[in-house]
This record gives sequence, C-alpha cells and structure tokens, in this order.
Amino acid sequence: MTGCVIPRRGIYYVRLTYYDMNHRRRDKWVSTGLSGRGAKQKATAMIDQMIEQYSYLETNAHPTKMAEYLLMWKEIRRTEVAESTFDSWNTYINRHLVPYFDELNLNIQDITPRHILDYMNYLSHDGGRKDYKVGGQSALSVRKIIGVLRQVLDYAVLHGDIKINPALQVPLPKKTNKKDERQVFLTAEDAQKMLDAFRNEEIGPMVYTTLYYGLRRSEALGLRWQAVDFDANTITINHTVIGGSQVIRQDSTKSYASRRTYQLIPDVRALLLVLKAQQEDYKRRLGPNYHDNDYIFKHPNGTPYRPEGITRSFKRALARHGLPHMRYHDLRHSTASILVDKGWDINSIKEWLGHADISTTANIYAHISHRKKVSLAQDVDKTLTFEPDSDS
Repeated sequence: MTGCVIPRRGIYYVRLTYYDMNHRRRDKWVSTGLSGRGAKQKATAMIDQMIEQYSYLETNAHPTKMAEYLLMWKEIRRTEVAESTFDSWNTYINRHLVPYFDELNLNIQDITPRHILDYMNYLSHDGGRKDYKVGGQSALSVRKIIGVLRQVLDYAVLHGDIKINPALQVPLPKKTNKKDERQVFLTAEDAQKMLDAFRNEEIGPMVYTTLYYGLRRSEALGLRWQAVDFDANTITINHTVIGGSQVIRQDSTKSYASRRTYQLIPDVRALLLVLKAQQEDYKRRLGPNYHDNDYIFKHPNGTPYRPEGITRSFKRALARHGLPHMRYHDLRHSTASILVDKGWDINSIKEWLGHADISTTANIYAHISHRKKVSLAQDVDKTLTFEPDSDS
C-alpha cells in the first residue's frame, strides 16, 4: 500500500493505493480535515499512520504461479496504457505466455534465465505458432513477447516478489533483414500502374489517398468527414482504427507527430466530393438499412472497413490484376520513395509521413538509397568491356 497527499475542494486528502483480493488496483480517499498554510506538510506526516490503519484493505497475496502473475499484472496495468497497447499485451499474454507457463506450473520465484531462453527457443520454432504454420515466430515477434515478460518481471522485482529479473540476463534475438527484404518501394510509374488497375476496385479510393499522403492503414481507416474542411481545403489526421483481437477506434494517433494536417490536393479533393455524393445516394436508397457514420472509407451499405478486411481485399486485388505481392504498409514506404525521387529532403519527408523520430525516416531513406545504388550498378553493368591480353 502506498499513499500520497492530494488537495480536493480546499481540503487535503490522503489517497491510499492498494491491491484487493482479486489483485486489482484500488484507491481509498481519506480526508485529513486540514487546509491552509502548512496543511500539506502535516497531511504528509499522516500517511504512514493511515497506511497502518487501513492495512486490512490490502492483500499481500500476489499469486506465486507465473501464469497467474501474468494475468494479474495485465489487469493492474489496464488503466495505465492506451487501449491499443493493452490489446497487444492481452494477445501476447493470453495466447503465448500464459499457456506456456501454465503448463510448466512454475512459481515466479523459480523462473531462471534458462527458462526464459527455453521459452525463446520454443517461440522461434514450430511450437510458438498459434496458426499451425511452420517456422515459428519471427525475431520481431519474439522480441515483443519477451519485452512484455520483462516488464512483468520488472514489476515483480519492484514489489519484492523476486530479487532479480531473470529475463534481463538473456539476450534478445537479433533483428533480421527478412522484413527489409519483403519491403516494396514503388516508383511513381509503378504506383500509377497499380492505381489504373484498381480503378474499379471498391478500395481504390482508399489506396489512392494512402499513396498520396503516405498514410498508415490505421490513419486511412480513421479518416472521417469531420476531419475534412472543404472551405479551408485541408484534411486532418486525428483519429485511427486499429486491428487486433478487437477493432479499436480512437481519437488519437500513433504519436504527437502523427497528428497532422494536410492541404487537400486537387485530385484528392475531387475524389472525396465524388465519394460524399455516392454515400449520400446510398444512404437515400438504402434508407434504414444504411449504416450511418462519419467514416470516409466504407462499404456501400455504410459499414466501415475493418483493418483485417482491408488487408485481405488489398491482397486479393493485387492477385486479380497480376501485380506483385506487397503489404498495405508498403504503400506508405512507396510514398517515401516517390518523394525521394522528387528531390524532397529527409526532414520534409519526416513531416509529411508524420514520423516522431527522424531516425525512422532515415532508416527508410537509407533503404531506398541502397536499392537505388543496386539498381544503378545493374544498369551500368556491361556498359564497358575489357579483356586483358593473355600473352602479356
């Protein structure tokens, strides 16, 4: 149990924070009746007494089993993080960590670096897959899962349940270049070929807007009519739709830098006006069967697109038109590539894409530059020939 002094309506209160028998964080507010000059210092001096007085509220019985501890930690942290972050934790803990450690039936105090290493090996091989595919989790996925486990064990150290964090002694798998090899950077010409092929695809307008502004999938899905100001000729990124174990719609972006306002490019403005008119027509024709909402990109009946649905539709459209396989996120990388070709500097690209850290932009920039060097080398190959005299 911990306590702190907080003023409320002119009176100083002690807020006692504790965990109940279900291992959920609770607060109890106790009035000190003190106010005015010197009251805060007097109230602070009362904290220890109040902690002792109300100690019966707290249970010290943190679960000892590792699987139960993981579930407890998740619930304690639920209100402290963004909904999307909690959703990721929920997946890692419920689908990966808890089943593994529940089967081992280990107490948290008995976890050793060897157990962590064995678990990492398990994740990296077939046993770590929940979709029954061969190959195990990627190095990035393993790093994320172990990252959550480290946080749980850090919490256990902080609260005296274990003395050291055994996961800190185990090196994480190195990031591989496989993801980089899969990345696609379309040129403006290739992007136009895709848009021509997508002209009659339902998701075509969303793909077009994504390519122009370099949007994340969550940002494109989160675009709403209220974010478009046709008078000021602007469009604002201030709402996102994120997929996972559930669809999360939130008035927030990945970072502060991601919250940005663009000028409406004339072609995009024209497209949006056409979409708006189409949606009004659908709404009129379908009547009560139309799902009325403020999202820009949605099905003809008004139902907003879902993240996983867009991913599937995009892949199927590529296959239908005989286009190379790529991820939806590669559209964002392609925007960066096109801007590089146009001579934009790295800071301008950072602002356009809404990167919080220029190192992210620099990594993409370096990858594009490397690919250009490889392409130039292939282009110049065999331009000149030289055969030394064998007799010399």
